[in-house]
Amino acid sequence: MITFIPMKKLFSYLFPLAQKKYHSKISGALEINLVDGKKVLDTANSNYSYGSLQKILHRGLEEINFDDTIQSVLVLGMGGGSIVETIRTKFKSNAFIELVDIDEEIISIAKNEFELEKYGNLNLILKDAADYINSTKQNFDVIVIDIFIGDTVPTQFTEAKFITELSQHLNANGKIIFNTMRNTMSREVFNRITQTLTESGLRVRVIEKYKLQTI
Repeated sequence: MITFIPMKKLFSYLFPLAQKKYHSKISGALEINLVDGKKVLDTANSNYSYGSLQKILHRGLEEINFDDTIQSVLVLGMGGGSIVETIRTKFKSNAFIELVDIDEEIISIAKNEFELEKYGNLNLILKDAADYINSTKQNFDVIVIDIFIGDTVPTQFTEAKFITELSQHLNANGKIIFNTMRNTMSREVFNRITQTLTESGLRVRVIEKYKLQTI
């Protein structure tokens, strides 16, 4: 099963307090901002971690009924790693979490600004997600795709080849959460993704405006 989350808007904060700025060769300008007393990771036009994106992924985990039967999670596109905090603190799970990101600066921020490694039982990998999927022999109970450059999902991660290979790394009864942004993804691409997932034998559900639809 896959839970597919198209987002109309990544964030709408009032008066975030700027803390630090970073520059990534891949992601461009990155900012650590303080919102309601909590650090978040933002780009110029989107939230990357610990803001509305964390809430979106939390909702996705709720929809797949994340529980203690889930023992392994793969996260492609980790941002600051807020999904780890959610899994550990909200769902009280110590499942093994493998996090993959191509951006060395993002991984450094996750470690140093958000102390990601304190949660334990996780592995951070600096690698392109497509190359990782091509090379790994591991399967997982849950796979989360949260890959953005700015506010756009790179084309290679919407293609049938990648999605088909991705589905082959699920354990029996495994589940996928695919995070997207409708404002930057065409209906044609969206439909191709859902069709490919269905053809891979997965039951697809779409969460939009917090209403669950069945495809």
